Amino acid sequence: MCAHREAFTFEERGIRPPPRGAVTVGEADLDFIQLRGGDDASLLRYVRSGGIAFPHLMIPEALLLRGDDAAGGLSSASILKRRSEERQGQNGAAADIDSVLATALSHALWLWNAKTHMTNLASGLQTRMLLSAESWLPAPLAQIVFGQVPGTASAAKADALAAEAAEGHRSMLAKTDGPVSCVAWHPHRSLVAIAHRATDCVFLYDLVSDAWCTSTLQSPGMQGITSMAWQPNCGYTLAVGCTAGVCLWSLVPGSGAHDAQKVPSLGGTRFSSWMTVLAYPPAKDASAHQPQQAGDGRAAAHRTAASVSAIAFSHCGQWLVAGHQLHGHLSIWDVALGTATPLKRSGSSSRAATLQVGFSPDDRYLVSTHAHGQLRLWETEGWSSRVWSEFGAQVTQFAWSPDSRSAFFAVAGRADIFALALYRDPPSLDADVTVASSFVAHTAAVAESSEDPEQIRVGSAIKLLALDPKGQRLVIGFDNDDSSSADISLLAVYLVSTDALFRAGGDSSALMPLGYVRGPNWGKQRPPERSADTEPALRPGRPAKKKRVRVGSPTPSWIGFSPNFEPGALLTVAWANGKISLVPMLFQSGK
Repeated sequence: MCAHREAFTFEERGIRPPPRGAVTVGEADLDFIQLRGGDDASLLRYVRSGGIAFPHLMIPEALLLRGDDAAGGLSSASILKRRSEERQGQNGAAADIDSVLATALSHALWLWNAKTHMTNLASGLQTRMLLSAESWLPAPLAQIVFGQVPGTASAAKADALAAEAAEGHRSMLAKTDGPVSCVAWHPHRSLVAIAHRATDCVFLYDLVSDAWCTSTLQSPGMQGITSMAWQPNCGYTLAVGCTAGVCLWSLVPGSGAHDAQKVPSLGGTRFSSWMTVLAYPPAKDASAHQPQQAGDGRAAAHRTAASVSAIAFSHCGQWLVAGHQLHGHLSIWDVALGTATPLKRSGSSSRAATLQVGFSPDDRYLVSTHAHGQLRLWETEGWSSRVWSEFGAQVTQFAWSPDSRSAFFAVAGRADIFALALYRDPPSLDADVTVASSFVAHTAAVAESSEDPEQIRVGSAIKLLALDPKGQRLVIGFDNDDSSSADISLLAVYLVSTDALFRAGGDSSALMPLGYVRGPNWGKQRPPERSADTEPALRPGRPAKKKRVRVGSPTPSWIGFSPNFEPGALLTVAWANGKISLVPMLFQSGK
């Protein structure tokens, strides 16, 4: 990895954060407009600059969709609770039967324990004999013969590998709280797909008509949504990665509205849809991916080797790459034929979950990131690859530049922005990784001047990263770290010049600090209420509860850009409170 490139920081450039009561409406003339109310004078200046203001979209935390378990509005959890109350009101005869069953169960448990103690000596002798036999066999043969035998070294190694895979799986599933799982923009239309975490359904919003589509994508087989991607050059085809594999939805606008070729979106019209499940390896039986009933009344799908954690289409639309939740192998799908070709990685690291996949804009490279801190670069001509694993933590976000010669990414727990630079034409894997910039955490006064200015702590480890399709703006979001008391509702924006990555000895930087984007305010700060749910976390010897998002400080859970926005770039931010912000950035090419 190359040496760090020195660059100006936000503090050195005198860029101050907006006050907590403000919200960012957009960027014009290299300046971000922060509003504190509808009568703010900055709004007039923004409009005169040609600015566009978009309303916030709101996604509720919980939904009751039509077609649920009870037509009268009862959820599965309500039905289970009602049945439990009915059982508690049974007569005395039923209670006597329960007493008899409990007595019989206690006798059965006593007999089982007695049998276990009697076989302890035999089991110990058997284990010693197996260990002796295992020591005489070569390691690969011993792994095959004794890999599933409890008590042997081969079984212990298999258990360690399984624990390693489980750790990577947990890392892959660790996401910010909020109702939005992921967001996907249509590559050619102003249509955005939003996956709801609680219900595992997908909503469609049309930006042109400013309306939600009346139809919703939902299916019992589509559980545990992890990623989404629209297929380029193929009308309305949406791929949804989940525990069953890839759910491929084909949408056709209703004939009662207008001709599909004349209507540039689906907003305000009903459409027909059908779904095809792409699973590799294919399920042995039809019931392998059927949802199972969980303890809280929700449907929980069984995870298999086909469960998908990340997907991406090639820009030509022919190929779909899928990364998996339980291993690091990739599946390359020919969507038209419905056939898959596996890309397998060797070594124990192949058991680590795939976190992200993405084709370069020219489709000649593919990047995959994996748990345990691996980044792998593939060339798509012969599918050879090169791996980087010296980061010490997992790569959380990755974004290609439009020229396919470089990319930016972030690493969990670090405040550095890394850059991958390709020095030769494809299919060469001659590339270097460098630290393009680092965000230095600091305390700064807000942008408004006063006698006693508000002080805000800015910066922590980088969790989110996005690069606009023109390659001019890079946005980062910070991790929720309570120990640093940083304001995580701020997003930092950089000016991008990828040419600086290829200059030898130049003093210019690829990333130049530009300003901040602040999310929608949640209202006044309120101290958390002490209750039975929060009190045990303060007692010694009790595990701490999961961190909760602080009231008044919205956490960004997803950031990305619309692929088509002629005036500049359209930043899309999903916040943990369910709001989705559309922040336009107006700039000319090269600025």
